Amino acid sequence: MLIRMRNKGGIFIAALVLAIWGILGYFVYDFAKKENIDIISPLAKSISQNFDEITGIRKEDTAFKNDVINVLLVGTDTSEGRRARGQGGFNTDTMILVSANPLTNRVLLTSVPRDLWVNGNKINALYTVYSEETLIDAFEQITGQQVDGVITADFDHFRWIIDSFGGVPINVQNTFTDYEFPNSTDSGAMPVTFVAGEEVMSGDRALAFARSRKGNNGEGSDLMRAKRQHLILQGMVKAISQPKSIFWPMDVEKFFNIVTAPSKIYTTLSLTDVKYLWDFYKDRESYTVESLVVGDPYIYHPTEGYIAWVFIPTQPGFANLHADIKAKLNGTFIDPNTVIPTPEEKQPQSVVAEPSPQL
Repeated sequence: MLIRMRNKGGIFIAALVLAIWGILGYFVYDFAKKENIDIISPLAKSISQNFDEITGIRKEDTAFKNDVINVLLVGTDTSEGRRARGQGGFNTDTMILVSANPLTNRVLLTSVPRDLWVNGNKINALYTVYSEETLIDAFEQITGQQVDGVITADFDHFRWIIDSFGGVPINVQNTFTDYEFPNSTDSGAMPVTFVAGEEVMSGDRALAFARSRKGNNGEGSDLMRAKRQHLILQGMVKAISQPKSIFWPMDVEKFFNIVTAPSKIYTTLSLTDVKYLWDFYKDRESYTVESLVVGDPYIYHPTEGYIAWVFIPTQPGFANLHADIKAKLNGTFIDPNTVIPTPEEKQPQSVVAEPSPQL
């Protein structure tokens, strides 16, 4: 199953918001406007001179070494309460690769199902069984993209950042109920219902929306859960400047230090990296954003040969997925379901004039 959503701008900065759990880009841009600073896009500048005149940050001094910028967002299925109860599996049930090509103004959000079989394990177990580096290697193997940075958060971090912003407005696509959603102590079910339309969700509510995978009305799958996680990224765009946000307004460096404190969000990105990315918010309207949840035709469920329920690639080395991701980021992808008119169909139909009636 391949799910695509299209939207202009915004989603990438939302991904960065969840990536650095902040509104870094907006604050710098807002400050620059107030101080009448001439703003020059670091991305456009990097193409020609590889240097940003505002921050003085050279691209080669950041983690971003290639034309396409790739940041992996990782959510672990743990919390302080779960750890206290001895439940600390640290499975990575949320994995979204945010890819941006400044040369084509295209952004791609790519999610893979947690049951994807990679290197002898389900992908959501690699972080715990092996290491962060193993998960990164797996994502590079699956997508064909080089991961520049990683941001990892658990349930508590997710709730905290959503509540700190004063909630997040989310456009719920389908009405559904998950009667098997676990309660706060994982000791039983706590049914949750979502109604189609926009809802400003609290941290707890947004977490349930992001985690649910047994809902009715077509929402009971890991693939649909990934689609909802992308909707949360869209909602974060609107949450950036909400008056209720405890961070509004705030100094970029101070904010970064708060959200990446030892008890908060873990990231391999540096403050320099984040400052380099700030211009994505200002230029959000110029970006075309696509959401890709990896399913058919890239993976399938084998009926035998595995001890667990898994997905495996339809082609060796995910060759078709590599090609399509590259084409999407380059703006050359052609949807195989798109009907392209033949040359004959493109020709205008000749019109034969009716003879004038005889008078």
